[in-house]
Amino acid sequence: MADDTIQLSSAQTLRFVSGSAERLEIEATWETGGNPPPTHWHPTQQEHFEVLEGELTVAIDDEPERVLKTGDTLDVPPRTGHRMWKAGGARARASWVVTPALRTEEMFRRMAGASKLKQGATVLKYRDEFRLGNSPD
Repeated sequence: MADDTIQLSSAQTLRFVSGSAERLEIEATWETGGNPPPTHWHPTQQEHFEVLEGELTVAIDDEPERVLKTGDTLDVPPRTGHRMWKAGGARARASWVVTPALRTEEMFRRMAGASKLKQGATVLKYRDEFRLGNSPD
């Protein structure tokens, strides 16, 4: 994939490993200093995460936050409110698979390097891929 690495925020880098209409595979890296993302959900997409290095904090719907460690996996079904971030410590890295891919890669590429305001405006154009807030269920 051409230009396969983007800087999504000052603390998060995405490397696009492979992509098709059915599946997008990403390797995400979180460095020190990032903030938790907003709670969001995906209407039809499932996400699978595997922590490759470090620790990530995850919040799913109304469940208590929990920490995923190296080797842990997480599946997030469609229509499930969630957010994931590195709460502290050393760098974290995870494999991240989105199925179906839809326009997720395009959305992330448009968000890369944009201000928070422009990122918010961008996600409004990708309603099949991304919705802010808790899930409607």
